[in-house]
Formats: sequence, C-alpha cells, structure tokens
Amino acid sequence: MKVLSLVNGSLSSHTTAIFALHYAKQLTLDFSLIYIQDEHTSQYVENTLEDIMNLASSFGIKSSFFTLANLEELKVFVESKDSDVLFCSTRQNKTIYDKSFLTEILKLQIKVDIAVVKVVKIGRAHNIEKIIMPIRDTKLSVNKFTFFSAFSLAYNAKSEIYSVDKISKIDFSKKTVEVIKQRLQEVIFNLRHYLLLGKMMDFKFAIKHDFAFVEGDRIQEHIAHHGYDLLIMGGHHHKSLFWKHPIDILFEKPMSNTIYFIPFKEL
Repeated sequence: MKVLSLVNGSLSSHTTAIFALHYAKQLTLDFSLIYIQDEHTSQYVENTLEDIMNLASSFGIKSSFFTLANLEELKVFVESKDSDVLFCSTRQNKTIYDKSFLTEILKLQIKVDIAVVKVVKIGRAHNIEKIIMPIRDTKLSVNKFTFFSAFSLAYNAKSEIYSVDKISKIDFSKKTVEVIKQRLQEVIFNLRHYLLLGKMMDFKFAIKHDFAFVEGDRIQEHIAHHGYDLLIMGGHHHKSLFWKHPIDILFEKPMSNTIYFIPFKEL
C-alpha cells in the first residue's frame, strides 16, 4: 500500500509531507509525493521535493514523485494505486467547509482515507511528544483508532483519548464526585476493546473524561493546560457544507498542529 502526500512548495505542505513520512515509516508503506500543476507554485516545489526524498531515503522508505495536471487526474491516479491515506495541508484561515482546494478534493469522493493537516508550528513534525484525540462520548471507530495509534507509535509519544460529554450547567450542578467517577468507568468500559487492542500492539495510552458546557472550548482548555504537540480528530463530512460539528472549532482555530482524519466510508 502507498501513503500519498500533496505538495505545493509551501512550508505547511512540506510539514504535512514529513508527518506522512513518519506514518509511512511506522507502517512500512511506500510513499509518494504528488504535485498538482500550478504556475504560481512550481518554482517552490523543487526544494521540498529534494528534502522530502532525502528524508524518505534516510527512513528506508521507497519513495516516488508524480506531477498531475488537475484534480480529475488525481482521482484516477489515487484509485489506480493501492492507496492507504492521502495527506494534504490547508491554510489556517480556512475552515473545513470553506470553498477551497480541500473542498474540491472532498467533492470528488476519491476512494481513499484523507488526512487534512493544519500546521500551526512549522518544524515540529519531527518532534512530537504528546498526542491527543478528543472524542464525543465513546464514539470511536476502528479506522480512527488505527490512525491515532500509528502516529502515537511512530513518535513513541505519550498519548491520550479525551472523551467529552456535553452537559447543561443545571445538570452539572447535580453531579456528585461519585457520579463523575462512575461516568469515567463507563467510558473506559465502553472503550475496553481498544485498550485490549493497544495491549496487543504494545501501545499504551490514557483515557480521560470530562463534562463540558461547550465541548470545543473545554477541549481547547485541556490542550492548553497539558501542552499537546499534535491533535488528531475524527473527520465527518456532512452532506451539507453549512453544517458544523460542535468540536470543529479545534480545526478552525487550532492551538497545536492538527490532523483531521476523514475515512472514505464517511465521505
């Protein structure tokens, strides 16, 4: 299988390719850089290409580079290969729903998982010590857990699944310490199969739980307090591009480098 990464010569796409390489190295997969022709960016791609190919070689990864004319060619190319994940970067001033290069890719419904990277800190893709994946309640799919665990193992990072339940202030005032502890035990019980998978993979991770009045705000507070280097969040591409998920603020206003993982079947 192949790991693919789109590159356009920008620092964010360069950093995204480094993340993709670490992922490919962990899973011993081949790696390909893909450039969609653009007269405004072609002059900047050469430096990225040389650096990433040298890095792939140092990782012992079989790598290749392809130039494609447009997104239609990209769809044909990706689906003609045994592709695992397509990595691409997006600008910080864009949300996942704004009209952009990214939304054009999503509209194509390419048969591949997509990892959208929003880079906040350039140069931090090699040094990741703490990774967090927030979830609502205990909603976690196997493909998201696999992606999360691959990155955690790739960096040998301290990793955490952070479960958040939305609750009103009135209801929260009724919660006792004992009830809060009991809810954490319920979360751990519902995620127990992932704990067992982690044990088989020799992958250790923590599970934490909080109640929140506003989920996105609570998660941002948690990230700021504990200083996570990388946030991985599960993607959800709704039929309406005007619909927004309650924790999409984490992607729109990121506090750390963020990967928005969208498995194909959820497109």
